[in-house]
Amino acid sequence: MGHAQRVVAIKDLHPDLDHEQIKKILEIDAFVRKLVQEYQGTGELPDWAKFVRPEIKQFFRIFRLCTKPAAKTITIRLDRETAEAALAAPRGPANYIAEIMKRTLAKLGIATDQAFNIEFNHTGCTENHPAHIHGALCIPDDRVDEVARTLRKTLAFGYRQRYKNLAVHIEAPRSARWWAAYCIKEYGITARKLTAERDQKTRPDFANQQLTQQAMELYEAIDAWLTPH
Repeated sequence: MGHAQRVVAIKDLHPDLDHEQIKKILEIDAFVRKLVQEYQGTGELPDWAKFVRPEIKQFFRIFRLCTKPAAKTITIRLDRETAEAALAAPRGPANYIAEIMKRTLAKLGIATDQAFNIEFNHTGCTENHPAHIHGALCIPDDRVDEVARTLRKTLAFGYRQRYKNLAVHIEAPRSARWWAAYCIKEYGITARKLTAERDQKTRPDFANQQLTQQAMELYEAIDAWLTPH
């Protein structure tokens, strides 16, 4: 992940004017690469399509999205009506929620990649439905409040806020790595719960195809970085 950030840092520098800074970044990158190779060996990373687990793929999708301009983390605590409709949706709850979000943002003139995971809280409180999502979108800074209000109307209108648990919470990523890991922390638990309740295999995650392609490219770039030439 640090390598990906250093690549971006070099692209932001001028090749003819920032020699010292570029040299320093490359030296750090070479040192970290050697360190990682000594730790994990020189073998290739597992093939993305065949061997990378779904939750790890989602980690890379969310991480990649969080590194884009105007990236925002998003948490939505679904109201009961929306959650129950999503859980009963033929194409699965994640696709159902994603379609609502896409239509809602389109009405605001915003087109963005999106990636998120469904979770259920474990408090035992029955006032609100336990279903909620954690993920990422790209939203201009000056439209965050507008988007939050609109998404509340479409996905969390009936949610009753308690303490600091906002119905819709949107902010700039504090750490892309930490947030991506946080979003997938209950992937397995949620997948089993959804599959049992719907009596069919159901994934708890959503990400659009373009973002999946970009995540795979990032993963393969890391593989190339680790593999000796």
